[in-house]
This record gives sequence, structure tokens and C-alpha cells, in this order.
Amino acid sequence: MRLESKTIAVLLFALAIQIVGIFDHSLWTTDEPWVAEVSREMSVSGDYLIPKLSDTPFLEKPPLFYATTAIFWRIFGIENEGFGRLSSTLFAIGTLLVVFLGVKALYTESAAAFSALILATTIQFFLTSHWLKIENALTFFITSALFSFILAYRQGLKFGFILFWIFTALAFMTKGMIGIAIPLAVVAMFVLWQRDFSVIRKARVFPGILIIAFTVIGWGWVLYLRGGKDFVFNFFLYENLGRFLHIEGLYNGTNFNPFYFYLPTVLTDSFPWSILMIPALITVRKPDERMKFFCSWFFGGLLLLSIASTKRHLYLLPLFPAMAVIIGQWMVRCINEGFSRWERVVLWVLCTMLVFYSLLVPVAYVKIGGSILTAIIGFLVSIGLFLLVSLTIAKSLLEKLLLGLAILTLTWTPLIFPQLDTIRTYKPFYQEAGRIVGKSKVIGYRMDEPTISFCQFYGGFKADMASDKRIFKEMILSKAAPFVIVLPGSYDDDLIKLIKSQGILILKVSGNKWRRETQLWSLSMQSGNKTKAQ
Repeated sequence: MRLESKTIAVLLFALAIQIVGIFDHSLWTTDEPWVAEVSREMSVSGDYLIPKLSDTPFLEKPPLFYATTAIFWRIFGIENEGFGRLSSTLFAIGTLLVVFLGVKALYTESAAAFSALILATTIQFFLTSHWLKIENALTFFITSALFSFILAYRQGLKFGFILFWIFTALAFMTKGMIGIAIPLAVVAMFVLWQRDFSVIRKARVFPGILIIAFTVIGWGWVLYLRGGKDFVFNFFLYENLGRFLHIEGLYNGTNFNPFYFYLPTVLTDSFPWSILMIPALITVRKPDERMKFFCSWFFGGLLLLSIASTKRHLYLLPLFPAMAVIIGQWMVRCINEGFSRWERVVLWVLCTMLVFYSLLVPVAYVKIGGSILTAIIGFLVSIGLFLLVSLTIAKSLLEKLLLGLAILTLTWTPLIFPQLDTIRTYKPFYQEAGRIVGKSKVIGYRMDEPTISFCQFYGGFKADMASDKRIFKEMILSKAAPFVIVLPGSYDDDLIKLIKSQGILILKVSGNKWRRETQLWSLSMQSGNKTKAQ
């Protein structure tokens, strides 16, 4: 497969964006700490089937992504968090390559290159792919499944339908039933829109059902063997059905949001390219089966996720490959056929926003503590690279927009991430806490998953959590442990007064917009000891 030099350059930009910024900062809340710790415990124990957090079964998700990260921890160790993030990078790069190869087979090489770079520079895809998040693997498997389907349907890809079912099964092993629901919802909407029910026969539905059933039942059987009915109930009913339907009394978690939650969210999370979805969709007057499929992917997935009770920004990630293809194909049409007047207006609005963005980034960098000199150098480097690319690679305005945003991302990520880490990190606090605590017992109350994970990942100690306030107060009064981890924002005045009367504050990390205040108290030290701030 011989590619044009411009295509290679665009692909290299898209792939390079995934590498920068994964080795230069600590674990960031909210998901990274517990994903990293669950994976670390998996690598230490050698149990790659049942995820555990603080040696307790953690059955929110199946083990596939944890196991992938655990392999990287086992090979490279946990000295640098970036080695764990390689799992996210691997799946993100895989998604970009699937998009490129799939769009190239369906449309043109230019559309494929544009689609890949659009996806790589979409804000939510970029951020998620640089964190340890399960959605990276989910997006890869769903993208692979849906491209396998459309390539089998449209291009006659050999074994394409079987691959669709296999990748869907792997999506289940990544995040549970939603990994099955999204691909099936997309295909169902496409079949109804296309009115081609012969696909039910062509798509190897019976073997596919067997593959899905074997995977789901097999995972359920593993759960039953390891934890009986409790494990099966916890995963299938509590974590999947309960989360999706919000059945009262069945699921008592968080992230419940109204049906319309994703309507504004999808626009902000797919910035800046969401602006171009408007002309891209309006100009599709008579969509062919390819465009029908990608529209079904985006809007069918959006409808399904809107029906679900629990909603988070990153849940939209599996829909963005379809958005990238829709916009990428529109870009190619505009370059080949020209813009209408109103399309040009939309495009110049986007240009203005990106120019403003390029000026705002250095200001934001200084705002979070970066030096003015570094900001000036970064700005001049990005401008110089943009001029170079404009003269050598990017000829059209759209190409300049795409590559300009890619250059901004590549230039500023290595500067902003380490600087942002100085005000987000918990690492020094928990490492110092680990040195102070040693092998002593530590207790806490209302500790969240990141706190529990930080204690073990960075501190090397396990914090026993009391879930009942009365029991926790008894533990404090009886000095059941020499140390207490305290999250002041989660404690009432009564508890704070009790802890102050019984112990000494010896270590703390201050809170801010990105980090909650955390304290280490000693119940055995005498007054007069100094507090260390991290």
C-alpha cells in the first residue's frame, strides 16, 4: 500500500499526538488512580481474571483493559506512570489506524487522512487517550467492530461479519453490556434506515449470537466460580442493569444525569470540529449507504447513551470516530468542489476561534505557573512550524486548520502537562505519607476510590476504611490505628473536632480546583510536632 507524502505526514502528526504527554505527569483524578491500582494489583497477584482494589474484588468492569495495563506494569514497573498509559496509547493509535484504513477502503486516501487527524485532535479523544481510562479500549473495539461490519456489507470484506461479532465480544470484556449495546443499536438503526433486512442473513447472526453468548456466559461462569451469586449479581444487575436503568434500590451510585445531558456535551467534547458537523450534515442531501451508516453510528449511539441513566463526558468517546468520518468526507468534498457562501462563513468562524485559541494557550500556561519566557518560545515555535507546514504540506485552508491544530497540540502538550501536574499531583504527599507510615496501620472515613488507590500505588500502604461514622469515631477514641487519612471536605465539624482533640496533623496537601485537600494525622504523637505541607 503506497501512500502519498502528504498522507504520511498527516498520519505521523495524528500518531505523534498520542505519544506526547504520557510520561511527564503523575496519576490524575478521577479515574487514573483506581485504574492504575487495580491493574498494579493484577500484575502483582498474577490474577488476570478478577479485578481487585485494595485486595477487594472490584467488579465495575471486566478485566480486559486492566490486564493490558497490568502487562505494561509487569514489564516496565510503576516508576513512571507513562508505562501504564501505554495501554491507552496503544488502543488510541489502534483506533486511528482502523479509522484511516476503513475510510481509505470506503472513500479516498485524503478522506482517511483527514478523518484520522480530526479524531486525534478532538478534545475529548485527545484527553482520554492520554489518561488511563477504560474507554480507550472500548472505543477501539467498537470502532473495529463497526468498520468490520460496513466493510463486509459494502466492500465484501472476507470474515468481516465474524470480526464484527468478535470485536463486539471484546468490547463486552472491556466494559460490560454497553460494549454489546452500542454496536447492535448502530447496526439496527442502519438496517431500518437502509431497509435491507437481508443483512440479517448475511451478517452470520447465529454464529454471532453464539460468540456473544459464549463470552457473556463464560465471564458469568468465571464470576460464579470465584464469588458465587454475589459476584454475578454485582456485575450483571448492579453494575450494568442498575447503572443503565437506575432502578431504585438496585444501584446507589452517582453520575445520574437528565436525558438531554449529551446535547450540549457532545458539542463541547468534540470541539473544535463539532462546529463543522453542521455544514457536513446539512450538505448530505441524499446520503448513500456509507453515510447512512456513519450517521447511524453517531446518532444511534447518542440516543442509546441518552437513554442510559448514568452519563459522563467520556462515555461519548465511541461516537467520535463516526463524527470524524462525516466531517472528513465533507472536507474532501469542499476541497474538490469548493465552498458555498454560508459554508465559508462557518469555516472562517472556526478559523477565528482557532486563532483566539492559539493566543489563549500561552496565557493559560502562564496562568497555571509557567514562565513567560517559555510561553513566548512555545508560541514562536508553534508559529514557525505552522508557517513551514503551510509552505510545504498544507495548501488548502482546511488542511491548514487541521495541521495548525495538530502543531499547537504537539507544541504545548509537553509544556502544559508537567506544569499542570504541579497543581494537580498527589504523588509527593502519598510518597511522604508512605515513608512516615511504614508498616503501621492507617484508617480513614468516606475515602473515595482515588484516595484508596493513591495510598497503595504511591504510598505502599493500605488504608482501612470505616463506612459508618459511629464506628469511625470509636476507632479514633480507642486509637485503633496510629495514623488517619482525612479528607476535610467530606467530614463534618463534629468529626474534625474529634480528630483535632485526639491527634496531631503531620502532613497535608492543599486543595484547589483540581485537587482536594488531604491530610495525614497521627493519633500517637505528642503536640508540638510540625506539619509538613506538600
